[in-house]
Amino acid sequence: MQPPLLTAKATMQRFARRPPVNPAVSALAEKLLWLFPRFTNGTFDFYHGIGLRSEKFQELDRTTEGQVELEMRKVNDVMESTTTERIWHASILNDSSHRDGAIYKRYWGDYLMHMDDRNETVSELEKRSKGPCCPHEEYCVRHLPCPMIQILSLRLAKTPVNSGSIPLYGYMAARDDMDRLLNYVFNRSRDNPLIVEQGSHMEMTGPKRGILMLSDVLMEFDMRIKTGEKEEHDLQLIDGVGLFSQRISTRPFTLRYNGTNGAVDMGLTLADAGMETTIEVIVSEVQRDFHLSLSSFVSFTEELKEFQLFHGTIGELVTKRYVVAVPMETIMHLKLKVGEKGSGDAAHYCSFNSKHHGCVHREIKLEMATILVKVTVSAPL
Repeated sequence: MQPPLLTAKATMQRFARRPPVNPAVSALAEKLLWLFPRFTNGTFDFYHGIGLRSEKFQELDRTTEGQVELEMRKVNDVMESTTTERIWHASILNDSSHRDGAIYKRYWGDYLMHMDDRNETVSELEKRSKGPCCPHEEYCVRHLPCPMIQILSLRLAKTPVNSGSIPLYGYMAARDDMDRLLNYVFNRSRDNPLIVEQGSHMEMTGPKRGILMLSDVLMEFDMRIKTGEKEEHDLQLIDGVGLFSQRISTRPFTLRYNGTNGAVDMGLTLADAGMETTIEVIVSEVQRDFHLSLSSFVSFTEELKEFQLFHGTIGELVTKRYVVAVPMETIMHLKLKVGEKGSGDAAHYCSFNSKHHGCVHREIKLEMATILVKVTVSAPL
């Protein structure tokens, strides 16, 4: 079985379904033509980054119906439509392991990367202003989209550890041509491991900014399982570097990184004309402890995909920040589920349009706290 295809015809049809509503949008379409060649010269390809083996996966939730402008009541129905997912096994580049230092001895000039540079990237909001929109925020031709990778989820797929609670630490980070620095998707110290069960999803700590597919992207990882007092006794889960080529599918799929003592599944997709969307959730005026779950719904290739951003207990003032790649001219839905022990969860929804650049916010006042949601849409470059 071949991986999902991304053809030139499908790419052009996808953009053709968006008729310009004014001259500004027409001009924008002309400027986006430079994006097409990388997607029209071939089919789905991972180069070194993915194998051709696959296996049946568990039933995952997805939807195949509707337009981007679904009523919010239909967002709840996303979880009712299921299909059989397949896992694609990633290849790990030779001489890229950390524990034996091979990654620092290998020549990385072919990828224009300096793997001994351990500095972390900075967010786009911490950088310079890109200037005002032109002619205005709704139909801007100055701040253009570009191909972006969206990491949808991480899951501890396999491990030899039999205990229910597994302390996991280490990191997984992308390196792109924006600055070639570490853009952490997951980053936990040994003193503060993530407690997770086999088969469950891992809470991501990033990325700090959008992952740009300007050329090949490296995914670097060194993840371990804490087993005792001494680090040398810990189990190596996965270790090495994977590679994403420039032509990956815009349909969500699952990629498995296999290691010595287990495997990690990554759900991902490509927004071929993506805008960098920063979500800030500020919880204030906390009266008592409550449970909060935050999910994002984004349409990738007409498939409304849900991915969880946060799941946990809130007991004090807290600020959470997330960066999501949203396809141009689509609507992102946010779902906040709030509940207390002994009572059911109440769902609250917010919707934001990626074609409106700049910052907008929504405030939700509850008995136990006030939740402010701020969304900033900006150009990734």
